[in-house]
Amino acid sequence: MDNATDSGTDLSENRSSFALQFGVTLGVFTLIGIIIIASYFFYSRKHMPVDPSQHGSSVTDDQDSVIVELGLDEATINSYPKLLYSQAKIDKGDSIGRSCSICLADYKEGEMVRLMPECDHIFHLKCIDPWLRLHATCPVCRRSFPAPISTTSNEIICLRMQREFFNISVRP
Repeated sequence: MDNATDSGTDLSENRSSFALQFGVTLGVFTLIGIIIIASYFFYSRKHMPVDPSQHGSSVTDDQDSVIVELGLDEATINSYPKLLYSQAKIDKGDSIGRSCSICLADYKEGEMVRLMPECDHIFHLKCIDPWLRLHATCPVCRRSFPAPISTTSNEIICLRMQREFFNISVRP
């Protein structure tokens, strides 16, 4: 009878040991799953734009300030030279590109292109004009283009006060 009691005790100990191991393993996998899910949500929310409809502004996490990118006005954009690609090749030689850096399409001989005055990069009109409305920089070299100020001094003072109040920094 002593053997039967010993085997029953061994079986009981094996079951409780198995249950303990199973419970610990299940707990570890659950904890790992929770950490993975939490990090996914934290990472995806951290890098999501605040308002996708606002292309010209973004909120930075580290400075708690709004950065507003100002593009160029139509008069400034239209003041930049536009010419035929064949003429640009003659004027600038082999130093100009053969394809538009925005849409990656090759230039054709009769196409109108816009020449950036500060850096001599060229782009399709339909590509660079929308870019310049949002950004005052060259898409290739990021050189800033001077934007004419057509505001009165009262408007400038008002804008400065708004920037200081709202902690807004402006990138040209």
